[in-house]
Amino acid sequence: MNICSIILSAGKGNRMQSSIPKPLHTISGKSMLQWVIDANIAAKITKYVIVIPKDNKEIEAVTKDLETVVQPIPLGTGDAVIQAKKILKDFNGIIIICFADTPFIAPETLKKLTKAVKNGSKIAISGFKKSEKNNYGKIVFSKSNQPSEIVEEKDAKIRKIKSEYCNGGIIAINSEILNYLDKIKSNKLTKEIYLTEIVKLAFLNKEKIDFIEINENEILGINNQIELSKAEKISQDFLRNKAMINGAKLIAPETVFFNFDTKIGKDVVIHPNVIFGKNVNIEKSVEILSFSHIEDSVIKEGSVIGPFARLRGKAIIGPKSRIGNFVEIKNSKLKEQVKINHLSYVGDSEIGKSTNIGAGTITCNYDGKKKNKTKIGSNSFIGSNSSLIAPIKIGDNVTLAAGSVFNKNVPSNSLSIGRAHQVIKKIKTN
Repeated sequence: MNICSIILSAGKGNRMQSSIPKPLHTISGKSMLQWVIDANIAAKITKYVIVIPKDNKEIEAVTKDLETVVQPIPLGTGDAVIQAKKILKDFNGIIIICFADTPFIAPETLKKLTKAVKNGSKIAISGFKKSEKNNYGKIVFSKSNQPSEIVEEKDAKIRKIKSEYCNGGIIAINSEILNYLDKIKSNKLTKEIYLTEIVKLAFLNKEKIDFIEINENEILGINNQIELSKAEKISQDFLRNKAMINGAKLIAPETVFFNFDTKIGKDVVIHPNVIFGKNVNIEKSVEILSFSHIEDSVIKEGSVIGPFARLRGKAIIGPKSRIGNFVEIKNSKLKEQVKINHLSYVGDSEIGKSTNIGAGTITCNYDGKKKNKTKIGSNSFIGSNSSLIAPIKIGDNVTLAAGSVFNKNVPSNSLSIGRAHQVIKKIKTN
């Protein structure tokens, strides 16, 4: 059967207290909306429709290459699906309804829900068992142990419904069931149309309904910054454990923060208080010392980074190189066994193997209009407190004197001094 996912992403998200649309808030560097899209892709669901709010340019920009439908007025989950129904009128198969603010839904759960519908159920709902007091909607079961109704928590209290099974929200339906949406009445108080009402209608019409039990974390809803921080902790714990299971040593795991796409090889040692941004690839046997910040970089085998190092902007660190304290590398390619041990900025540069960059060295890559390139050959030594004004080329086996400014190319096998002559004058004393 064909499968389509409807991802509800049109809520206002006022409780986030942010100018950023709720679905675009990130967890471990990835937006909540993208978490849900990726879960669908992992479950082999390649067709999805995203319900977005009216006149929201940020969400429109993110979803411009995807199939979307606008919910003009946020009148509840049922209304959101009704909007999606307009462009799915010719669709025949299984429809999964997901929520952009419940990012941790597992691909395995989506597969279980779709399998239940494939096997003959008209609806498959998700839920979990929780005996402690909570605000989740409650799942009511019939005498034949089939879900018969989902009741909002406030209504469950009024009706004195006692059920330990809570609504997970994620639901799979046979596309034929979409017709029931037209029969759902809006709530008298909120004027909203609740998607959960479709379960009661289907049960009254003797449709087969299935129940899939899931982990509560899968449907952790994000409605404010506190819940977003809880989601971040869940994600970070998962990423830390994944790194350690795959052979990395994290000395103080709770202080290390990964991006969702961080790649780490075996026998990597990560010291406390290290932060990884997007697009980082760390090969085996690398050591990263404390208080380093790394993003958009490749660190090759056997290198040592930090402490207090910053790598960014497509930095490539060659094998067995040493990047020391208070060194920043940006958009630069270093070959093997390069040493930049202290207090330096290297930007838009290429550095050959076994070259040593002295403390306080700066590649002056910006001339006020554009970035320029610095090229340094192999087996060269750049003296401390040197400024290399790009564009400039330094050859192999070159020594540049400390405390110098260089603005001309230096050929291989040379010594170059670019500093003012030292002058000493005696001071007359009485």
